[in-house]
Amino acid sequence: MTCTELAERLASYVDGEETPEWRGAVEAHLSACPECRRHADAEAAVRTIVRAHRDNLSAHASDTLRARCAEISNRQSTIPLATRHSAIANRHSTIRRWVPLSVAATLLLAVAGVFLFGLNDRVEALASSLVIDHVKCFAVPGNASQADLAQSAARWREDQGWPITIPQTEPAEQLRLVNVRRCLTTDGRAAHMLYTWRGAPLSVYVLQNNAGRDCVVNKMGHEAVIWCANGRTYAVVADGHPADLPHIVDYMKARVK
Repeated sequence: MTCTELAERLASYVDGEETPEWRGAVEAHLSACPECRRHADAEAAVRTIVRAHRDNLSAHASDTLRARCAEISNRQSTIPLATRHSAIANRHSTIRRWVPLSVAATLLLAVAGVFLFGLNDRVEALASSLVIDHVKCFAVPGNASQADLAQSAARWREDQGWPITIPQTEPAEQLRLVNVRRCLTTDGRAAHMLYTWRGAPLSVYVLQNNAGRDCVVNKMGHEAVIWCANGRTYAVVADGHPADLPHIVDYMKARVK
C-alpha cells in the first residue's frame, strides 16, 4: 500500500469500517511509515474528542444538516462494499473524505464544523480551534523529546519571517518545552509551543493579529486562556481545569512575546 492509497482509506480505517484484509494492509503500512502514522494518530485524536462531546455538538445541528447526513447514509447503504471502495479511490473531491464514514461519524464531524467555525463570537471560535489543535498535536508521535530553545526560536524566525520569544524549560515550575510547531487556527497561522507542565500537556500559542478581547473559555474538557498584547493574540491551553492555572498563565504572560 502506498501513502496515497492509505490517505484514501484513512478515514474509514480510523472509523473501524475497513475489512480485516484492508485493515491488515493499512496497519502494515503504518508500522513502516512514521509520517502516515502521525497522520493516522492525529485523525484519531480529532475523532476521539468530537465523539466524547457528541451531546454538546449535536445540539448545534440544523435540520438541513441532519437531512444531508441521512441522505448520505441511505445512499451509502445501497452500495456494495467493494464498489464503494473502488469509487472512493477514484474520487478527488471533498466528498471522498465523507462517503466512507459511518452516519454517526459524518454527523459529528459536520456538526463539529458548525460548532467550531460557525460561532458568532470570534474568540469562542478561536478557543475551540486551539483546543482541537492542542489535542491533535500532543497525539502526534515525536512531540515527546525536549526541544532546544535557541534553535527553535531561530528556526521559527527563519522559516516564518517573524520573531517569537519562547519561554524556556524551568524545573522549578515543572515546565518542560518539548516542541515548537506552525499550526493553523480560525485566525490564521500561529506559533504553537508545546510544553509539559507538572507532567500534563500545556500549549502556548502566539498569533500575529489581535483577536479583539481577553477571555477564559472552557471547551471540550480543556481550559483556554486568551489575551491580547503588542498587536498579537496569545493563548494558553491546558488539559482539564487546573485550579492553579492562573499561576502558569501569569508566568507565560511575563515571558512569551
